Parts: sequence; C-alpha cells; structure tokens
Amino acid sequence: MLKQAAVCALLGACAMGASAGGLVIGEFALADHPDGSAAPPLYGLRLDNVIGSGTSTLSMDHFGDTVLTVYDNGGDLSINITGTLWGGQISGHAYVSAEAYVIDMNYTVNVNPNGGGWVVAGFDAANSGSITRVSDNMSWDLFTTTDGTNAFVFRPDDHRLPTDGNDWVGRGWLSTSGTGSDSHGGNQDWLFTATEIPAPGSAMLAISGLALMARRRR
Repeated sequence: MLKQAAVCALLGACAMGASAGGLVIGEFALADHPDGSAAPPLYGLRLDNVIGSGTSTLSMDHFGDTVLTVYDNGGDLSINITGTLWGGQISGHAYVSAEAYVIDMNYTVNVNPNGGGWVVAGFDAANSGSITRVSDNMSWDLFTTTDGTNAFVFRPDDHRLPTDGNDWVGRGWLSTSGTGSDSHGGNQDWLFTATEIPAPGSAMLAISGLALMARRRR
C-alpha cells in the first residue's frame, strides 16, 4: 500500500508540474559555476549590495535543489528557476554569515530558442521574481537588465568552462527595480552550470517498468 501511494504521489506531482506552468519541455538541475569572478566560494548567483553590503554571492551546491524548468505554454515559452540557495556577504573569499535563501524567478516574455538552448531577449518588467531569506522571511523583488541584447542566456555553450564539450551554462543580468537599471553597484547576475533531468515521461516509463518487474517477481 505504501509503495502504491508513493507511486501515485509521484505521478500526481508530475501531472501537476506539467499543468501548473504549461508543458515541460526541459528540466535541469543547477550547480555553481567554477569560474565566478568573486570565487571562492563558488556560487551560481551574485547579488552585490542587495542581500548584504559589498560582494554577496549564493551557492546552489549547498542544498542541491535548485531547478530550471522550461515550459511551452501553447507556443509561448517560459522559464522558471526555483530552489534554496546558501550564502551572503563575502569578506576575504569567505562568507561573513551565510544563510539560506529561497529563489523564485520567472521569465515569461521574449523567451526564444537559441543555440540549442534558450535566450530571453531584451528587457521586460514582466520577467521578474523574488529572493527570500529563510531566517526572517525578508524578501527582495528581482527583475532583469540586459547585456545590451539579452537578459538571460541558457544553452550548451561551455561559457567560461575549461571544456570542449557541450556543457550547459546559464547567465543573466538582474536588478531590484522594474526599470531595467539599478543603483546598487557591483554585480547582480546568474552564472551557473546545469545537468538535464530526464523528462517526466521517462520517469513514468521507469515507474511502469519497476511495477511490471515487481508483478513478475510475485
């Protein structure tokens, strides 16, 4: 009974994930990039003068639950990044007082296929989210800025990696205002690597296979 309940719960979660944000066309587990300009410590998100004064970075590796999901919403694409990060202000390449933060960022406008992955073109205030400090529920709004062309790039292009393969890298430019600019100084941006997670359909096939094997053993 417990095994059946677990399977049903997993199938239900897969179904809800697909319906909550459209059809899932890509899901990726995120990790810190090894070549962040403020590292060590390694990080996947940098928010100077936002969550702390001076250089402030956040690691995706500490909890390991940060996920990027790409949705097809009837022809319009969107990207969601969510998970728990760890970090804060840095002094001498070490955290002053690291804490947990929950991130939820949504790119819903101008998401286009590019280079085998996706880019978010230009600035739009609709591309927004938040980061929340777990200890006191303090929250900051996040919006995008651009590198002059794109607000976010996610594709297998080995960006700043010492490899010759097709490793996924995400990078994007952020602010805390919906105007496309900010006055915090320093850097506020994503820089992370990613590993593709098998599609929900593959997970369901695996579950069906396990269930069939269990029946045969009986």
